Amino acid sequence: MRSKPTFFDSLRYRMTVSGRTEDFYRLQYERMFRRHYSRKCDCLKVGDLLLPRLSHAEFPTREEAYYAMEIGDILYPALFGSFRYVDEGPYEWEDVRIEEGDVVFDCGANLGVFSLLAAYRGAEVYAFEPISAARAELRKTLDLNPALKERVHIVPAALSDCEGSAEFTVLDGTLVGSSMVLSQQGRKETARLTTVDAFCEAEGVSTDFIKADIEGAERQMMKGAVETLKRDAPKISICTYHFADDAAVLRGIIERANPAYRISEKWKKMYARV
Repeated sequence: MRSKPTFFDSLRYRMTVSGRTEDFYRLQYERMFRRHYSRKCDCLKVGDLLLPRLSHAEFPTREEAYYAMEIGDILYPALFGSFRYVDEGPYEWEDVRIEEGDVVFDCGANLGVFSLLAAYRGAEVYAFEPISAARAELRKTLDLNPALKERVHIVPAALSDCEGSAEFTVLDGTLVGSSMVLSQQGRKETARLTTVDAFCEAEGVSTDFIKADIEGAERQMMKGAVETLKRDAPKISICTYHFADDAAVLRGIIERANPAYRISEKWKKMYARV
């Protein structure tokens, strides 16, 4: 039976592979804080986007180390053309890009960094986030950006291959890494499950772009999106680092659903479009 890595085992592995330690990302957050902190709003101003300050701790927390990783992966390449701090990889690469008017599914929205970028690009965003505390921070992110807030619809659900509910393990002291798949210690929270196909049918929507980082449940989510891949052929940007066979399994699901997809892999992500 395949052993399930914990979230922080996965995080530690990614940092080891990249040659970067957790302290590297704590230092990165300190540098980003000095560069982007605005006293006027007590928040971070990254380009035209405002992000909440996570804590007032003197030393950056573990969560802020991860926050720095997200900013470096998502916003620095998109807003500044800088790949200096890329670790997992940006969600836009080559011809897999958010276009004005796209309907974007942000699967695992967390604090809303990617949702905010997609709205800034002119997309309509459905931000799927099953964890209540993360949704509260997501709302703070959107409240800081009122001109973009109306473009983002928060969906209090997780995406999988079936409808129903699932128990998530929420790690203590952090909003990142909550999972219904990975084996880890923490408090339990039950969340609603839906599928991409069922959501599209129920809401009468189609999607142009699917982004996913859902802590090991990516393959289940893609199995629940097969009809959407056949019908709409959305662009796909998805994480592949939680299990050793993620890339092979996800590639197989996508290609069987729609053989017209062109797929590439770079960093710790898979990019696909027709």
